[in-house]
Order: sequence, then C-alpha cells, then structure tokens
Amino acid sequence: MPEIPLTSSTTMCPRATRLIVVALFTLIGGLLFASVRQESQTVDEACHLFAGFTYWKHADFGRNPEHPPLAKLLASAPLLTMGLKEPSFVPDSFFKIQDYTNGAYLLYTADADAILLRARMVVALFSLTLALLVFLAAREMFSPLTGIIALIVFAFEPVLLSNGALVTTDMPLTCLFFASVYSFYRYIKRPSLSRLALCAATTAFAIAAKHSGVLIFPTLFLLALASLLIAPRQLPSDITPVEKGSNHSLCRLASVLVAIIVMSYVFLWAIYGFRYAARPGQLQMIPTLAIFTRSLNSPLRQSVITFLARHHLFPEAYLYGWVDILRIPDSRTTFILGRVLPSGSWFFFPAVFLIKSTLTLLSFLLLLPFARIRGCRREILFLTIPVAFFLLVSILSMLNMGVRHILPIYPFCIILGAAAASSFATRSGIAKVAVVALLIFAAVSSLHCFPDYLAYSNEIAGGPSHTYRLVTDSNADWGQGLKWTKTYLDQHSTSSCWFSYYNPAVNPAYYGIHCKPLLSGMNREFGIATPPIPSTITGTVLISATEAVGFKWGPDTLNPYQIFLDRKPDAIIGNSTLVYYGTFDVPLLAARTNAVAAMNLLSQHRLPEAIALAQAAVQQAPDSADANAVLGQALFTSNRIGEGQQAIATALHLAQTIHPEFQKRLIETIRRSNNAP
Repeated sequence: MPEIPLTSSTTMCPRATRLIVVALFTLIGGLLFASVRQESQTVDEACHLFAGFTYWKHADFGRNPEHPPLAKLLASAPLLTMGLKEPSFVPDSFFKIQDYTNGAYLLYTADADAILLRARMVVALFSLTLALLVFLAAREMFSPLTGIIALIVFAFEPVLLSNGALVTTDMPLTCLFFASVYSFYRYIKRPSLSRLALCAATTAFAIAAKHSGVLIFPTLFLLALASLLIAPRQLPSDITPVEKGSNHSLCRLASVLVAIIVMSYVFLWAIYGFRYAARPGQLQMIPTLAIFTRSLNSPLRQSVITFLARHHLFPEAYLYGWVDILRIPDSRTTFILGRVLPSGSWFFFPAVFLIKSTLTLLSFLLLLPFARIRGCRREILFLTIPVAFFLLVSILSMLNMGVRHILPIYPFCIILGAAAASSFATRSGIAKVAVVALLIFAAVSSLHCFPDYLAYSNEIAGGPSHTYRLVTDSNADWGQGLKWTKTYLDQHSTSSCWFSYYNPAVNPAYYGIHCKPLLSGMNREFGIATPPIPSTITGTVLISATEAVGFKWGPDTLNPYQIFLDRKPDAIIGNSTLVYYGTFDVPLLAARTNAVAAMNLLSQHRLPEAIALAQAAVQQAPDSADANAVLGQALFTSNRIGEGQQAIATALHLAQTIHPEFQKRLIETIRRSNNAP
C-alpha cells in the first residue's frame, strides 16, 4: 500500500495496536452476549429458527421462504443436538402464519432461552467478523489510527449492537456484503486468483443470506466502472507499467464480474439442494406461487416472476421470497416521526439513520468534506458508492421496515467517519482532544442504553425513552422486553394487570407474566382471538410501545390504544413497554376484540354466538367499520339478508369516511364480497 498523507503522522506501536484491538473485540463480544441474554424473543427469530431447523431435518425450503437459507441454516445448526420436538402438521391457509406458529412451538416446548442464546451466538460471530474486517479495511485503506477509531465507533454503535446477535438475516448480510466489497477492493488493488476466489465466495454467500444481497452485483459493477475511470491516476506506484496496462482493462473486469455472478448463481442453487420445488416430496405451498404472485399490484412484476418460475430459472422458494418482499409496500403501514402513514415514505430511511445513529458517527461523517484526505480517491469511492447505491435503492423500494434494512451501509460509514476523525486528530492538540471527547461521548451514550440497544436513539432525537414516539417496530419495540416486564411486575405487586404484547406467537405466561391479555394488532391481522374484555378496565395496564402508537391499527380514532398514547406513562419498562395505573374506558378495544372472536366463531359455523358478539361489538363502537362488517357477514351467513345489507352498507360508509387510506383492504373486501359500488 502506498504512503498517503493521512498515514504520515499516524504511526502506532504494533503492540499497543494489538492490545487495543483485543480489548475492543472482547468488549464487543461481551456487550453482545450480555445484552441478548436479557432479551426475550423478537418477532422474527422463532420463525427463522424453525425454518433453519426444518431445512436441516427435511430440506423443506417452503418454510419462511421470504429469505434465502444460509443464515438460518447456520443459526439453527446448534439446535440439532438439543432433541427438540417438531410441531405436528396442521393445514393452514397461509404459509407465513403456520411458520410463526410452528416457530413458537419449537421454542416454547423446550428451553427457549437456551435455544435463543445458542443461535444468537452464531449470529454474533458475524458481528465479530465484521468488526475485524472494518478494522483491517480502515487500516489498509488509510492508517492504523483510522482502524482503531473505526473499531471504537463500531464497538459503541447501538444499531450494530442491537442487531448484532439477533437471529435475523440482517447482520449476516451486512458482514458478507462488506466482505464482498472489501475483497473486491483488494483484488482491484493487486489482482490474484486467490483474491478473486475470496470475492466470489463472499458475494455468493451474501446472495444466499438475504434477498437484498442481490444489490452486491450492481454495487460491484459500479465499483469496477469507477476503478476504470480513476485507474490512470490512482494505481499504486509499485505496479509495473505492464500491469497498469492490463489489469484494469474493461474486458478483464467484465470477465471477473461474470465469473462472480456465475459462481453466485450456482451457489444459490446449491444452497437449495439444486431442487426447484420449494417443498420436498408431494408437499405443496399454500397458496401456490401462481396464486401468490397475483397479489402483486404490478403486472410487470407478475410477468417477470411467472417467467422465471415457468422456466425454473431460480428455485421456487427463492421466487416466493421475492413475491413476499414486493408485496410489502402495498400492504404495510409506516410509523415515522410520530406519524402513522398508510404506506412507505421516501424520507423513512434517512430519518431513521439520523435518529438511530450516535451523534459521534454523525459528527465524524459531517467532518468528511473538510478532512483533506488526499491520495485516496479509490478508497473514498469504494466506501461511498456502496452507501449511496444501497441507500438509494432502499429509499425507492419503500420497504420502510426498520434501520436494520440499511444495516449494510454502517461499516462503510464508520470507516469514512473514522478516516475524517483521524485526519483531524493529526492536525492539532485541540482536534485530537475533540475526537477523543466524541469517542468517549459515544461510549457513554451507548452504555446508557444497555441492555436494550434496540430502543436506542441519539440525544437530539430525545434518547431511548423517547424513541417509540418517533420510530417503532424493530427500531424500538420488537417484543424483546418480556424478561424485564416480569422483573418489573415482581418488584411492583399488583392485584390486577392487563397486557397488550406485540408478538402473538409468544405466550407471556412462559416467563411468569399472568396478566389478562389485550388484543394486539398482529392478533387482529392474523385473526387470533383473545378473551373478551369489558369496555372499562381497571388495574395495571402494560402496552407494548408498538401497539400504543397505532402501528398496526392506524391513527387516532382507528387506534384502540390512543387513550393511552395521549397521556404520559406511569413507567416505561426497558424503553419498550408502557405502564399505566388506573381505570380506563376502552370501548373500541373491547369492540375490536369481540369482532375478531365473532369472525372465529363464524368460521366454526357457530352463528348465534357470532352474531351476539358482533352485535356487542357494534354497540360498544358504533363507528367501527370492522365491527359493522363482521356483523353484516354474520347476518348474511344466517340468511338475514336485509339486516346484513344494512350493516354492510354502514361498514362501507364508515370505512370510506374515517381514514379511508388505512381501510383500503376492508373497503376492497366489502366491495368484492358484496358487489358494492
């Protein structure tokens, strides 16, 4: 590596560097272990584990096909020796519901904490590997001091710590995406067969870890193009003129990219066992891929998926995953900056990045344009192009599901920020003190949030206790707080408590929480009934923050928990569960609970009971379109056509006049089933 201005005054003692690196790695590992062992299951983890377990046992890739198998296979490998019970087969109308149900069975018929800890430690290895790669890349691209600063920032960045050991595909993709770019950088800098093989392997693994891994292909193409454009001025001085003329030619890089793509394509098929069918033997997916594809609003996307499936160009399970992802923007609400939006928004990812990142990282990035980093054009491009491209695609996708979905930009941002910080630190004593102060501030800010890193937001955004009012779901409350809730209830005796918990697949009683259940948004979405509740409840009311803000319900009058959101909580458990004491009128919540129960009774053909519950729901909340629609359906089924038509007409009118943008699905259902205008 040639000497560059940044390195000239930033030499460090190798022994001191090694000691600092070892200490930081120990710290990262300790923080990951100590935090996740205190967290209960987040929403997706059991589903991923069940899927990976089923892949190993039966090669059934129809389980949780929304993500490729690699990360789930690795995370679930430690479970194979635990003698876990497999859930019995239960037919279901939708594979996703069955996956969540089976995942809960797998965990909670055994020692869920032991299962989760084993799997989470596998994912933590990806975090530690990424930390090592960030240090090595920062040192190689800039200087040893840059490497140390980058590793310090990494060690205290809550976004990385919060997702660094959860059983999801986010950290594995982040690690592999960065590894692919870094290995491609090293190949461009000094081509060799071994470096090419490493780049091809990490790229192939990234593709098999998560669907968004495909973004590595255009990223590498853009980096190759940038390398060609800067080659004459940016080649190392120790490369011979012959190498300068050949190693960066268009044909050579094109052939390299083709080789990487071919290897990735073969590996993707290999991870699915070179089998097209999602499920083994005669097992079928419900719904079929053809039917599932019709749920896409774009005829072009339908045609592309259908073409790929017809010609078996990709595994069926992989195509199911793409359909599932492409459906999200049209079927999922967004909560950002305290507002519930009916669909995605372009400013979601920029906003969550600013809210969830430490002020230290943001400050270092702001210094970058003034850092005077010279002689590093290639390095800057290899760090900025992946960030710009990944963030742009994420914004355009409208997949507003959490900062974890832009996690791959963080290692690049950390190195860029560290390069700026190390450049300033070498200018004067005051600048050095300022950089050290910012690093200390990052440590204090991060440790203040321990152990619930998921709920972190920086000081300008209001801090961890305020996060849920700005962002939610996997950004704040993802169901991780059951253990802390149990501890709180043990310390605050109460004769009566109610609990609205975000994840319906988990029974809080497993952790000794025996509060009366309140209907959650996911319960309602999946049609999972909870016991009826009165229109007025008294005692201690615990509400997951994601429920309170109306993420799954809609704003104000659609949100049955709005009454709680409008007042200050009496306590907040783990920055994710809100606590209220007193007597509360909750007629809309009671009505929604009765409406879900009525629908379940209707499916069981228990018509008199269904009608009675639906009528009670309408009496409790006359302006609820849901309740009136359920009553209309129950009356129709009972052949009380006139009354049913009246209830349906009322439901349609309410849905079209009260936040209709949040009731599109209900409006379409009513029109489709009753041919309403």
